[in-house]
Amino acid sequence: MKLLEIKGLTARYGAADVLKGLDIEVEEGEIVTLLGSNGAGKSTTLRCISGLVDHVAGDILLGGQSIMGLKPEAIVRLGISHVPEGRRVFPGLTVRENIILGASNRKGVSRRALEGEVDGMLEIFPDLRRLENALGWTLSGGQLQMVAVARGLMAQPKLLLLDEPSLGLAPLIVQQVFRVIADIRRRGTTVLLVEQNAHMALSVADRGYVLETGKLLVSGKPEALWNDPQVRAAYLGGHAA
Repeated sequence: MKLLEIKGLTARYGAADVLKGLDIEVEEGEIVTLLGSNGAGKSTTLRCISGLVDHVAGDILLGGQSIMGLKPEAIVRLGISHVPEGRRVFPGLTVRENIILGASNRKGVSRRALEGEVDGMLEIFPDLRRLENALGWTLSGGQLQMVAVARGLMAQPKLLLLDEPSLGLAPLIVQQVFRVIADIRRRGTTVLLVEQNAHMALSVADRGYVLETGKLLVSGKPEALWNDPQVRAAYLGGHAA
């Protein structure tokens, strides 16, 4: 089943078109990754899905329903959660408080129930258990990323948008983050992933799209992208084996 469909998406900042007629599909239960160089339009695509870009054309459908023109809070209520680049954890709140904020779109849920769900997040992210009362400003980059993802999951999304989750992290922490991403899918959440680390992204993805200056260059399964000489030379760092 197609969970997300992007049809002819065009997005503009000022006088410049950042996306130019983009078509993307995400099936329910998949991890799909968007690859490409800086400025290719990857993060803008996520921002359009979340309703954060004003000047857009084309269509974006969630479960067959158009979400174009909806406000971000309405899009979250329909089942899309966006973990932006930069983590944006509140420095003066504890880990537990930051995570629980992710459920702010869910009206009528008791505080007790939400606290129980936070405990569930701490099972997914066991490294945060000992830090649940630590303030945001005391956390490392990897810990901040885990908090940001846990906060996104508290919205109980159908589709989780992840923007550069490995940015600035040490290699061992990057591996941990991607293990969590794979686990999130196993638990039933569809993931659309923007990531500069193409090797890690393709190691967990079912399919990938490569963008170039706002247009789709090529798409396919990870093995096909690995073996496309043009894509490998430009974006994946080397030649096909």
